Amino acid sequence: MTENNEQASITKSTRIPNAQRSAQTRSKLIEATIDCLHQFGYHQTTTTMVAKRACVSRGAMLHHFPTKADLMIAVAEEMTVMRGQLHRSKLAKLESPKEVFLRLVDVLWEAMLSPSGIARIELVLSTRSDPELADRFEEINDDLDRRHKERVWQLAQDMGLRTEHHKTKVFAFVQLYAACLRGLAIDSLRKGSRVGASDSVELLKEFQKQMLASLLKEI
Repeated sequence: MTENNEQASITKSTRIPNAQRSAQTRSKLIEATIDCLHQFGYHQTTTTMVAKRACVSRGAMLHHFPTKADLMIAVAEEMTVMRGQLHRSKLAKLESPKEVFLRLVDVLWEAMLSPSGIARIELVLSTRSDPELADRFEEINDDLDRRHKERVWQLAQDMGLRTEHHKTKVFAFVQLYAACLRGLAIDSLRKGSRVGASDSVELLKEFQKQMLASLLKEI
């Protein structure tokens, strides 16, 4: 085999398949978008800025995401996956449903304060009045909320809570703590309010313990 043929063989064997290259480009664009949303906010984040940060050509950007709306929906879907991965990594080693239930606030609070959590809040706040995004983003959020409530209700059933009354209380608590943490995360964007927000989270956790104890007494 000649030197040129050897080089061609090496190049061919190490060439990344098109599908893999495409997935890598898509991943870089989504990651760059999350960074931009976290650092600059929704309205300041442009597709040009994202392509530059991801070191991706404008053409490649448009191939994957023809519009900003397409990009933001893909980002929202990816952040949903990321949140699920965080929950699983933090809760998988806990032994009892009660332990998992009592860790839910801490894990969601961590998610809310992460770069992807702040980026998600930017999308929530900024897309309500965007007709191209509002309905599609609302569907993603509604599905996330529904699955969140169902997972927590499964934990409650594993603890012996079975009645419709219990289900109503658990669903209400999930909506309450998710909304509280979202609001506190927005408030904590002001540096001076971060300590106060953390104190509020601790108060929320005290309520969570009291509520669960009260429900378990009804069994």
